[in-house]
Parts: sequence; structure tokens; C-alpha cells
Amino acid sequence: MKKIVLTWGILLSCLSLIAQPGLELSIGPSFSNVTIKGLSESVRPDRTLHGGLQIQALWHQPISAGPFSFSTGLAFKEKGFHVSEHLSMDVLNVPMRVGVEAITTFRYVEVPFNIKYTASTGPIAAYVFAGPTAGYAVNGDIRTRANFLIDINLTKTKLNLNQNIYNRFEIGANAGVGAEFNIGQGALIAQFNYAQGFNRVVDNTVVDLRMKNYGFGMNLGYKMMF
Repeated sequence: MKKIVLTWGILLSCLSLIAQPGLELSIGPSFSNVTIKGLSESVRPDRTLHGGLQIQALWHQPISAGPFSFSTGLAFKEKGFHVSEHLSMDVLNVPMRVGVEAITTFRYVEVPFNIKYTASTGPIAAYVFAGPTAGYAVNGDIRTRANFLIDINLTKTKLNLNQNIYNRFEIGANAGVGAEFNIGQGALIAQFNYAQGFNRVVDNTVVDLRMKNYGFGMNLGYKMMF
């Protein structure tokens, strides 16, 4: 009987920890790219991942006393892609690789609407989450960089996102996994997330160019319990 009471006590204490509302503040790197439709495969530029930053402040609200909760708030995310062209040449019989790289960056403010499931094992809780997102592109730019022995920044051009080819609003979805490590009245957070944009952020009908964002990121942060 004592074992049963003790077991129920542990389960209830775990549920109470899960059910606590909290404010999450986290930061980490993001890695994004774009899918391209419309252009012929032969003329589509080669694209590589864009490294950026993501910061978020999310409020987690329990749904009853169970393992499910709802989270929403504000997130800042940098998204984009790299396009590069390279030329091989010999300088004094030494093979050199010369190239120019164009780095396109969009900066978004996003609002996620996530459902989160948490499984607690004492001071450590693992969780998964998923839900839709709504974002707005605040600004963007294209930087060019030459690669010859060392990287040399050439130009930086601000994008006019009010032009018709850009869609500043983005609807998408995100999903991820993470872990919380309880410390005092809060918890340290480590998580991995994947995001996919549903609508076109670039739609140039003149050259039939359509782009959608996708990418992943990692966040470290702290969750304050209330």
C-alpha cells in the first residue's frame, strides 16, 4: 500500500511540474534554404544553406493537468540562401579556385501556435511539439562576396520587399523535439526544430520564378515557471 501511495505521489508531482505554465526565452542558430519552381532545371542556380539566427519568447500554457500544453509568442528568424559561381584557374602554376557568392537574407518576425506533449522522468522532461506559424518579413538584403584565398565582402544591397515579386507574409508549419532540465523554479531547454513555408515568398511572373522557405534550427534557453 505504501508503494502504491508513493508511486501515485511521484506521478502527481511529475504532472504538476508538467502542468506549470512558463515563459521560454531561447536563442540559437538557424539553417535555411529555398525550393525553386518555375525555372528550367538547367538554369536553376545551385543553392546552399544559409546560416542565421533565431530568437524566441514563448508562453507555455497547460491544457488541464495532463502532458499537453499550448505555446505561442514571438520569434525572430533569419532565413535565406546562398548562390555561388566558381572558376578554376592557374596562378604561377598553382591551381586556384576563384568565385563570387551572393547571400540573400530575409528577417522574419513569426508567431507560432504549437501543441506540445511532454513526458517527464524526474528532473528531466522530453517533449515534442508541432503547429502552424504566421510570419512577416521585416527586411532583407543581398550581400556579394568574392572568394580568392580569403573572403572579400563586395557589396550589400537592401531589398525593397514592397515590390510585387515579394510576399512579406508567410504561412508555414514547424515541428521539433527537445528536453527540459529542471533547475530550481525553472528549467534549461535544448531543442531541435524543422520549419516549412507553405506559400511563395518570391513570385516573379516575368521569369517564372517561385520560391518557398524551409530549414531547421537549434535553440538553447531557459524556461521560467509560474
